[in-house]
Amino acid sequence: QLNSIGFIWDTLEHAWNKQFYELCAFRARKGHCNVSTNDERNKSLGNWVQQQRKLRKKNTLSSDRIQQLNSIGFIWDSLEHAWNEHFNQLCAFKAQSGHCNVSQNDERNKSLGEWVKNQRVLYKKNTLDSDRIQQLSSIGFIWDQYDHSWNEHFNELCAFKAENGHCNVSQNDAENKSPRQWVKKKGVLDKKNDNKNLIQWISEQRFEYCRKELGEHSTMTEEKEKQLNEIG
Repeated sequence: QLNSIGFIWDTLEHAWNKQFYELCAFRARKGHCNVSTNDERNKSLGNWVQQQRKLRKKNTLSSDRIQQLNSIGFIWDSLEHAWNEHFNQLCAFKAQSGHCNVSQNDERNKSLGEWVKNQRVLYKKNTLDSDRIQQLSSIGFIWDQYDHSWNEHFNELCAFKAENGHCNVSQNDAENKSPRQWVKKKGVLDKKNDNKNLIQWISEQRFEYCRKELGEHSTMTEEKEKQLNEIG
């Protein structure tokens, strides 16, 4: 008789199933199961989703429920999921642009640019997981923008020397046009100069070397000084 009128024998089981069906409906609408606790329209569901994650971490969620949630693509670790999503976006960016150096000023990729910057900050603080470092390194992630730019200009200088036999890049040399946009720190060169990027960089290295010799703060490291000396 009770069964015939839909009597609920286990209220906790009934409540869990009700929330599960709500999550299925949410996924059908949104395409994912990652309900935020800040979603005012789905606050109760968001809290329930968070609770399932906590129960699994404590190993107090039954295997049947874990299996049910897995079957609809439940996200157990929202932070890990968010990191992987950004990593996949970065892979797509590299495939399109040929590099991983996403600018924060890129309006179309602002969120990705912020994430890239955050990975560099975490790396410098030694708080980035080794697996994530390996993943990012595997796609050519640029950990230090300054060092990367310095090495690019150093390679340009090496190429210039290989072609011309010296490192004295002339402002009048029209053969070494650099396509890179090198930001000026000191306005010492004419913008129309064909070698302004490479010459500007050389000028900066001399300036940083002088600062180092005077005992002032300088970006000229022993290693960089050695590299420049070795190519004459």
